[in-house]
Amino acid sequence: MDVAGEAPATPRRRPTPDPSRLIPGGLLLILAVLTVNVLVHGPLTGLDERIRAAVLARWDSPGWRWLGTPVHGPALLVTNLGVTHVAVPVLAAVALALAIRRHTIRPLLIALTGVVLLIGTVIPAKIIIARPGPGLSSVIPGQLGAFPSGHTSTACVCFSLAVVMLVAGRPARVRSLALAGLAVLWLAVGVALVWCDYHWFTDVVAGWALSGLLLQLTFWINRPRNLRAAG
Repeated sequence: MDVAGEAPATPRRRPTPDPSRLIPGGLLLILAVLTVNVLVHGPLTGLDERIRAAVLARWDSPGWRWLGTPVHGPALLVTNLGVTHVAVPVLAAVALALAIRRHTIRPLLIALTGVVLLIGTVIPAKIIIARPGPGLSSVIPGQLGAFPSGHTSTACVCFSLAVVMLVAGRPARVRSLALAGLAVLWLAVGVALVWCDYHWFTDVVAGWALSGLLLQLTFWINRPRNLRAAG
C-alpha cells in the first residue's frame, strides 16, 4: 500500500536486449560447425563436392570460359584481392593516410590489430586442420591447408577495415553505400575462389565467418577507453 503523500514508485524498465550482441555467437557457431564438419568429413563435405562438380562442368564451357580461364580473367583478378601483398599494403596505406590527416595513431593501431589477429588465427588453423584443397588428396609438407580460406579472410578483413575507417563520421547514406560495396566484395571474392577451384565452398563460408569475428574483435580492442569503462 502506498504511503499517503508519496508518489508511486516508477517500475524499472528491463534493458532492451541488443540483437547485435548475438552476431558474434552466431558467427562462432557457424565456424565451429564447419570446422567439425571438415575434421569428421561430415555431410557438408558432400555439398562441397557437388558444388565443385557443378562449377567444373561449366568452367571450361564456351559461354563461361572468359570468366576464369584467361590469365587476366575477371575471376582470377578478383582472387588477387585476397593476396597478402595486395590487401595488407592497401590497408596500411589507408591507415597511414588517415593517421596523418586526423592526427591520431588510432587508424594504425586498428590496422595492426586486424592484421595480427588475421595471421594469428588463419595460419594456425590451416596448419592444424590441414584440409586438402580441391583436387588434392593431402596437404603437401610445408604448405598450408585450405580451411579456412586465407584469401577470403585477408580480403574481407583488410578491405573492410580500410573502408570502415574511411567512412567513419560520414553521413549515414555514405556508410550504407560503403557497407553494400563491401558485401559485394565479400561475395565476389568467395565466388571467384570457388569458381577458380582454389577453395571448397565451406572454406569460403568459414573465411566469411572468421572475418566477421575478427572485425568485431579488432574494433572492440580499439574502443575508446571511456566507452570501454562505461561498458
